[in-house]
Amino acid sequence: MKKVICCIMLLVAGQYCFAEDYLVSSVQEATAMLKKAKAGDRVLLKNGTYNNEKIKFENTNGTPNLPVVFAAETPGNVFFEKNSSLSVSGKHVTVTGFTWRNGGSDLGKTSVIELRTAFGKFSDCAIVAYNSVDTIDNKWVSIYGEYNTVSNCLFKDKRNLGATLTVWLTPGTAAHHTISHNYFLGRQNGPNQDNGLESIRIGDSKTSFENAHCVVALNRFEDCDGEIEIISNKSCYNSYLHNTFYKSDGGLTLRHGNNCLVDGNVFDGAGKPLAYGVRFIGEGHAAINNYFYNLPSPKRETFRAPLSLVTGVVNTAINGYFQVRRAYIASNLFVNSGTPHIRVGATPKREGAVLAPDTVKIANNLFFSDTVGGGSVYEEVLSPENATIANNVVIGKKLEAGKSGFTKTALQVRRNGILLVTDNKDQQAAKLMGKAALPKDIKAGANQVSDSIINAISGIKFTIVGVAQVGPSWTHSKQ
Repeated sequence: MKKVICCIMLLVAGQYCFAEDYLVSSVQEATAMLKKAKAGDRVLLKNGTYNNEKIKFENTNGTPNLPVVFAAETPGNVFFEKNSSLSVSGKHVTVTGFTWRNGGSDLGKTSVIELRTAFGKFSDCAIVAYNSVDTIDNKWVSIYGEYNTVSNCLFKDKRNLGATLTVWLTPGTAAHHTISHNYFLGRQNGPNQDNGLESIRIGDSKTSFENAHCVVALNRFEDCDGEIEIISNKSCYNSYLHNTFYKSDGGLTLRHGNNCLVDGNVFDGAGKPLAYGVRFIGEGHAAINNYFYNLPSPKRETFRAPLSLVTGVVNTAINGYFQVRRAYIASNLFVNSGTPHIRVGATPKREGAVLAPDTVKIANNLFFSDTVGGGSVYEEVLSPENATIANNVVIGKKLEAGKSGFTKTALQVRRNGILLVTDNKDQQAAKLMGKAALPKDIKAGANQVSDSIINAISGIKFTIVGVAQVGPSWTHSKQ
């Protein structure tokens, strides 16, 4: 072990703290140091490749301003291979700069990463094709505890069972995790199964009525073809803000839980035949400011309309289909997608699936097409109870309004690429519509969002998250 910097004196909250950097050449040294590290200490693992390392430590000495840090000597130049894993407990611990690759086959059900922390951070890391046997369910990242952050990571080419990233909830404790600026790339379906291959899952059916208050923001999902649910929401009061779903056979499903917010996301099918947008199940959900583009809306896949409200099941089990109630869908853009763009009453193949959505508001949405496809933008498989449908604008020669509350207009508009739908004065439709806010009487989404995310999306209706905006910083420097 080499003590790189001695006695770095920091003035924090009126007190002097002495933080040190330790450069270590083995995982055993690193673990020993991490267990006793003081607030602000950094344990740096020397560049190189480490095989079959089971890293596990706990540290509670970190503070908000001075976390204990476990980092690569040089970000992107420390590799864990074969069957390595990491489990961290404690509070205010940061893990950064590592890559897991060339392995995973004998991990079994063990997660590659476990964060059992409060105010922990896993950032600037990569997990690439680190797969267990296809039919064995293991997660790449399992998040427990509260107020943890996973940011600027690359998760590439997961193929076996088990969500790429899973949030595990503790009854009675709001998780308040943040998942942001990550690149989810190439999620595959190795076992050829229908379930358990999500990119993100927050909660499960057993904890689906817990108030999680998690934030998933500014991530990019690309070629995520594991299953129908790229994101599976299974808890309450979560926010999905300004993510991009690109060229992926799936979408965002509010599968269990209530009162979630889907705001400012971009869903670009890019030719994938099973791509869709958002699926509503449960109560109090809201979708605003989203951009649905080039989504096929296949007729035989009723759950895969750009936006669908699912029929509820009478006396449903906790893992079944709860009735959609108090749904709010406003100020979204639907561009060059298959019809219908909105399907109400998409019915699961379950006995007792007869409960139509109740108390639904669909307002101020824009539907546009300059392609050859046509049809009604709106479809009711079951008519909703207590519906308010108003001020929705339909533009396109072959698009049909289909119902009162949808108005077809001859407004002269054109499209320039994915983003720009403009009028004859070259005003972007997104700007013409403005950025909508939730009405004060609708309480959806997490009760805390970080200042950095608020600042990043402030005044912006939706965000097309590019490759350069996500993943580890060191991957961009190598490009």
